[in-house]
Amino acid sequence: MKLDKNFLITMIYLLISYVFYTFLLRRMDYATKYLTNSIFLIYVFVKFIFGQLDFYADRFRLKDVFINFGINLVFSLLIFMFLKKMNIFIIFNFLFIIQIAYRRLVTLKYVKKQNVLIFGSNHIENNVQEDLICDLNYDYKGYISNNVNKATKYLLGSYDDMEKIIKEQRIDMLVIVEEIGNEDFKKYLKRIFDLKINGLKVLSYRDFNESIQKKIDITKIDEEWLLESNGFDILNNESQKNIKRVFDLIIAVILIIMTIPILLITAIIIKLESPGPVVFKQFRIGKNMKKFKIYKFRSMRVHDSDKYSKYTLNNDERVTRFGKFIRKTRIDELPQLFCVLKGTMSFVGPRPEWDELVEEYEKKIPYYNLRHLIKPGITGWAQVMYPYGECVEDAQRKLEYDIYYLKNQDFLMDILTIMKTAKIVIFGKGK
Repeated sequence: MKLDKNFLITMIYLLISYVFYTFLLRRMDYATKYLTNSIFLIYVFVKFIFGQLDFYADRFRLKDVFINFGINLVFSLLIFMFLKKMNIFIIFNFLFIIQIAYRRLVTLKYVKKQNVLIFGSNHIENNVQEDLICDLNYDYKGYISNNVNKATKYLLGSYDDMEKIIKEQRIDMLVIVEEIGNEDFKKYLKRIFDLKINGLKVLSYRDFNESIQKKIDITKIDEEWLLESNGFDILNNESQKNIKRVFDLIIAVILIIMTIPILLITAIIIKLESPGPVVFKQFRIGKNMKKFKIYKFRSMRVHDSDKYSKYTLNNDERVTRFGKFIRKTRIDELPQLFCVLKGTMSFVGPRPEWDELVEEYEKKIPYYNLRHLIKPGITGWAQVMYPYGECVEDAQRKLEYDIYYLKNQDFLMDILTIMKTAKIVIFGKGK
């Protein structure tokens, strides 16, 4: 995963904040410094959860000022309870001022919405337009097309009006969603090339899909693309595999130790609430299409699986009251940590699927088997970027994120996925 400008700006902010923080707390014994450093890490994590470390991609809003003030107040009170020193409040007031000033500076100097124009009308089917409208980094101006049958309010003109529209709308980026092989499109290639060498940023739909939507459209790739495309280091890089395995083991051991009370309480409540086993076991498809047994806390009443949907539906009558809670908070997934220890699962990877569903998906979804080149994960890029799937179409959409993860996986991306997962758990967005 490449270090983008947003990441670098955030790292600079964290470095400034930490240097300032440690300088003001320098006259402390080793144990106290260890405690305050640990609190600072939690402080950074909470900032991320509430979206306060996304400097480059966000606007300067009054809401952020109040959120930052609240977080700093809570943490200053927390440290004051341990140290009983009034200067703690002064330190966090300065941290608050630093963040607000830094955010304002970044917004004024570096954050500029790029004006975007779409070339073609295929975006109506593949959601490019919707993603641009929702993205704070871009100001979607509209699209040009000779296809008036698909005209919407965003149609600005035909291909012949391209240069005129780009000048009038001050376009910074042109996204091409028209098929390259289209004969009607080929005659405009020279004009687009001239625009590109004169400073206009030009992206193909495939590049846009990967760099901005953070997924790979499987309908636009083929074996040639898979062979020639860069990335996919996780498949062949032994060092990267070893780092991932060590990371998995460390996280699994720490979480098992930390959640022992939760595991015990959950098991007792499940046993008391409804008859049946505490732990639900099922065979899933893992790396290299090998079956393995997965463990989860039982969140449903015991039922005949042949009479119900293979998917969990909204307000599913099979889910118990406590089951709804542990599914929302992902507590039901905790027994999978033992699968990580066994090596059948990773902490981050594609969602492990039933063998019955896999057989169906293989027949209907191209390149579905690519997701089985690596170990499945407790959480994953597809899980945090796309809601719970309830049909084949959802499985295809999630596969696009899985292939993006396969292509771009590294330690940084795993950390980002885990932090996004924590955000989902804390705000109860699970199902």
